[in-house]
Amino acid sequence: MPIQTPASGELSGQVALVTGAASGIGAATALALAARGAHVVCADIQSAAATLSQLRDGGGAGSEVRFDLASRDSVAQAVAQAAPDGRIDMLVAAAGIGFCGPLLANDEDWDRVINTNLTGTFATLRAAWPFLKASGHGSVVVVTSMGAYRGGFYFGPEYNASKAALIGLVRHFALHGGPDGVRVNAVAPGFIETPFVAGLPYDAGAIPLGRLGQPADVAEPIAFLCSQAAGYVTGTVLHVNGGVFFG
Repeated sequence: MPIQTPASGELSGQVALVTGAASGIGAATALALAARGAHVVCADIQSAAATLSQLRDGGGAGSEVRFDLASRDSVAQAVAQAAPDGRIDMLVAAAGIGFCGPLLANDEDWDRVINTNLTGTFATLRAAWPFLKASGHGSVVVVTSMGAYRGGFYFGPEYNASKAALIGLVRHFALHGGPDGVRVNAVAPGFIETPFVAGLPYDAGAIPLGRLGQPADVAEPIAFLCSQAAGYVTGTVLHVNGGVFFG
């Protein structure tokens, strides 16, 4: 998806850290924030060079850090590297994993998914929090899932449990971040056409809007939540699912 020509520089001079930026929703979000003038730090365990190249080709500014969300040390180092000038204004936590596992998940899958999706997101938020507070207008958006509400049709219980727990994390930090001007929200995507769900038998005909979502369908609401247009919005979960679930 090519970067869009910025309609305004509403995020100019600000730094956004986007995890999971190598593909899917994270990559689309990096492009959407860059289109609004932010310097976007693309973070992923894989190379985000393709996202960064697309971002720069469209006139955006950005950089890249590599990290392993399941390692607290790796997360802390990546966040410190992402803020060399001591600045992070926005954090978008889009990175995560999931398996098409059995109802009674094995210990290895449970630990890996919980450690990555829940503990890793908390570690990222904890490391970025001092920078977000210092900005005076920090914004965090966590990508959860429709599965947190409906359960998973394809992914195992560890995935849906981790995504449900992220909602509690968002609300806790929203409550305590408010006095410091830090807003914390979430988006809960439905069936989005990304490499993460490639090959799964989604039925577009069962979606009221009649199609699978695209990464940009989620990235644009994330960009809204990051902006001052949502300056009085915190602790909310925005459902982006084409009408499959109304929240």
